[in-house]
Amino acid sequence: MIDLSIVLPTCNRAPLLARAIETVAATARCKWELIVVDGASQDDTWPTLLRYQQQYGDRLQVIREEKRRGFVKAMNLGFLNARGRNMMWLNDDARPLPGALDNALSQIDRAPADVAFLAMFHRWHSIKNVAYQATINNAVYSLCHIRGTLYANFPIGRRAMFDQLGYFDEQFVFCGADPDLSLKAWLAGYRVEPAWGVCIDHDEYHDDRRDEDSPQLQADNARLFAKWALPPRNALSNDFDPGRPCTLRGIAAPSAVAA
Repeated sequence: MIDLSIVLPTCNRAPLLARAIETVAATARCKWELIVVDGASQDDTWPTLLRYQQQYGDRLQVIREEKRRGFVKAMNLGFLNARGRNMMWLNDDARPLPGALDNALSQIDRAPADVAFLAMFHRWHSIKNVAYQATINNAVYSLCHIRGTLYANFPIGRRAMFDQLGYFDEQFVFCGADPDLSLKAWLAGYRVEPAWGVCIDHDEYHDDRRDEDSPQLQADNARLFAKWALPPRNALSNDFDPGRPCTLRGIAAPSAVAA
């Protein structure tokens, strides 16, 4: 049985995608599969994927969209096609450190049933919204919170949990769905906890496409805060409390969610 399904959406980033695939293959010893969802790339992504399919066989699933539909729909398509007993995702500009995926898998296998997700530490561009930090080889990796509630930018969780929570909310297009998934877990009575010692390098690669997506990114962010009842923003200090990692007050009115 496949231990870990890794969903990886991509679009027109063949060199980054190749590096991500090679890193997973070189650093993970568990029984893994990659599900790459390609948003109708026009660069060398397709021949790159065909080459890796020849190398890795059915460990690499490739799904090609007729047109780019956004990160969230690509992720849900990947989740629906995953075969592993645990699931996670990677961005095409993200690479797990050696041993990270096996460590994460070991931790989620030992985690209590009320733990929905373990949050993997990742490189982060800001000092804002930081809940925890870890330093490896002089590089700082972080976990983030949303107004006091811990969430997972890069979670690992049991397949049954992803199924139960309904994957990503498709009212989001490019962003917001990852904290939203963690908030759904908290609301359902589950917990999100750190995956200690599990770190991911994330370049947060900035290209022309990101600039083009900017209006939708802002709209997604607005939808996130309209959907959830969270404390007011604290502009003066970092108000995350490890002893109280969930400040969620509930879900907003249905009209706010649909807005």
